[in-house]
Amino acid sequence: MINILYCFDENYNFQAFSSIISLLDHVSEKLNIFIIHKTESDEKFFPKKILLHENLNKINIFKFDKKVSKFPNLFDAHISEATYYRLFCADYLPINIETIFYIDADIICVENPINLLKADIKNLVKENNTISVKTEILRSANSLEVFERLNMISNRYFNAGVMNINLQNWIKMNIDFNEKLKEYNDKLNYWDQDLLNHVFDGNYQELDPRLNKVIDFAFYEYKKDHVDVEKVINKSSLIHFAGSHKPWSVNGIMSNLSEIYQLEFRKISTNNFHITHKIRSMSIGYLFKNIMNLKFFKIDSKFQFTIELIKSLFKIKVKKKDD
Repeated sequence: MINILYCFDENYNFQAFSSIISLLDHVSEKLNIFIIHKTESDEKFFPKKILLHENLNKINIFKFDKKVSKFPNLFDAHISEATYYRLFCADYLPINIETIFYIDADIICVENPINLLKADIKNLVKENNTISVKTEILRSANSLEVFERLNMISNRYFNAGVMNINLQNWIKMNIDFNEKLKEYNDKLNYWDQDLLNHVFDGNYQELDPRLNKVIDFAFYEYKKDHVDVEKVINKSSLIHFAGSHKPWSVNGIMSNLSEIYQLEFRKISTNNFHITHKIRSMSIGYLFKNIMNLKFFKIDSKFQFTIELIKSLFKIKVKKKDD
């Protein structure tokens, strides 16, 4: 049975719920899901729609309690300390697990990944590799700073949002990640992803790109007024909303690609839109900007969006459907 791992905190609960329901609705067999959470230690905070899902075999939730000296580079970041929890996954997961598939909470499943996953797991074990990930950057004149900053010898740097992990090999590596965090404290621009790249230094199996289709709203191709959603998800299984602009931000919602996420969110919430704010005044500024450039008028359910935007600005709590 395939094992799935998520690491998140209360600020990413609904993103994780949306990711998990999208996965359970698309897979063709039951899954074991493991959660490492900042504050929760049991399943009570999960929507019943997930807990009672026919494709959920079991869910295990662990409260992160490791004493870590410091989680670097979190000030004013769009991520939280929970991104570092996967470094310590072996301290929480059952020791008899052979492999586990880590997924970021900002990932939505759009196509059954089981066959791709099984093929990747088979090769991971056969070749005795420790992780399977997607290469994001190759060494070049433009990217040299990354490799030098992380003291890397290899020529490739991976995206850690999706990781297939051979847990037995991971345990055997016996890495003191706490010490590594101290050592590279001022060098981790991209948090634990940087640290993992330093540790593995190109020694990994290449993940099928369909298991980590990256969408970054900051890129030109995703800034257009209308993007062909079917073209984006074609031949993809897991859609990864990477970067600081997310489909639950005011600016992100103005892209029709955000519907990939919002459709899943509506399955587990009474709201029609998931809207969060890093800085509320910035969200208001994005709203007026998108009214002026007419993008606002192209989104569906504009009235409902406006009502829920106002509620979110006043910090009215988003509710699960079974609350």
